Amino acid sequence: MPLRLGEPLRQFWLQLLQNGFDTLEAYSSPKKKQNLDIKITDGDLVVPYERASGQGYGTAFSGGKDSLLQSALLFEIINRPLLVATSSPMPPLADHVTMRRRQIFKQIQVRANPVFVETSSDLRSIWDNSFASQLGYRIAVNELTDTFLYTASLVATGAALGFTHLFVASEAELQESAVLDGKIVQHSHFMYTAATQRAIARILTPYGIQFGSLTWPLHTMQVQQLLWSRYPGLSDLQYSCWRVGANESTCSECEQCLRIAVTALEGGYDPQRMGIDLRKIINFASSWVPIAERPSAKPLPQDDAADELAARVVDAMRSTSLIHLGVTLARVSISDLLHSVRKFKYARERVGYLPKPPQMGIRNGFLDWIDADLREPLTAIYTKHFPIEQRHTYVDHLERSDTLTRRATVWLDR
Repeated sequence: MPLRLGEPLRQFWLQLLQNGFDTLEAYSSPKKKQNLDIKITDGDLVVPYERASGQGYGTAFSGGKDSLLQSALLFEIINRPLLVATSSPMPPLADHVTMRRRQIFKQIQVRANPVFVETSSDLRSIWDNSFASQLGYRIAVNELTDTFLYTASLVATGAALGFTHLFVASEAELQESAVLDGKIVQHSHFMYTAATQRAIARILTPYGIQFGSLTWPLHTMQVQQLLWSRYPGLSDLQYSCWRVGANESTCSECEQCLRIAVTALEGGYDPQRMGIDLRKIINFASSWVPIAERPSAKPLPQDDAADELAARVVDAMRSTSLIHLGVTLARVSISDLLHSVRKFKYARERVGYLPKPPQMGIRNGFLDWIDADLREPLTAIYTKHFPIEQRHTYVDHLERSDTLTRRATVWLDR
């Protein structure tokens, strides 16, 4: 390293890397390594801690459902939060360069008047994104790096402008974990689990910055439901499809688009408002396979979370009113309307074998870790819309998350 970290910070980063290593190896096939085998050597450059001034609140913003909800929550609770968008195209994907994205950035400023900053980076264009998968890992390179890029942009911008309470969205499914072969294995998107975010928050504390998430207690479907039910004036700005083409608003033929569409339909809303092509997504649903075969014989947290989420999508399809679907499709011809309704009915019958999932509740144990200044109003909002999940259903995940954070941060207290 060019910087002189010192022993506590070196050990902090090595343990954070170990946390990630244990998870990556569990999701690789075949196993690549037994040991982390990384050494961090200090350089000569000493950078003193300088505390950022200010008390503002801000969030990373992409237009995805999580960052859009986090933004909406901040708009409701405080005055003029900071929204930091990071544009970093990654060819051949077009999600960072579409006209739809530009429109969303413009409209969020028109409708809500935040302090809006867009940063630019070439980081996502400098690698072969399939490199990890070619080595047998179930994750792309950008899935490891994106959150750290967006966090860095947010922290640097916040420190410069006096916004010291900063958030990157992270939902309940990401906090799933398991103990396999004596190691704590997280969701494969461990780079923005509560365990990782709370560890990163600890090293930002000397700079006067508080960091975390506002959505740890919420499940994926709850994020979507709350966005549509409580913030209808912003919900149409959702931009969640990374497969979107250059001239599209969504691809409307992937599992993520299906989840977005049926969650809106189940609630009595129109997903076409955010660019979903209903006929295309219904066509996709008719061949969708909700439960995929798993390459690992052992149950992995990501697989369990994905299976439960698929069951919730199926349940939303069951709960969608065919009358509401027909009314939503009213702009097409009668023959196309009837065809689409029949196809949707067929699609949900085809996946009807999946059992009804348990009722979703907020995981209020994760509220204990949320920024103290926002905890009370967020609790009021969440409990108004959702029941509280019984703690015993997720306490193991809560405790393992805390263990991973303490493993890394214990070095900073020595």
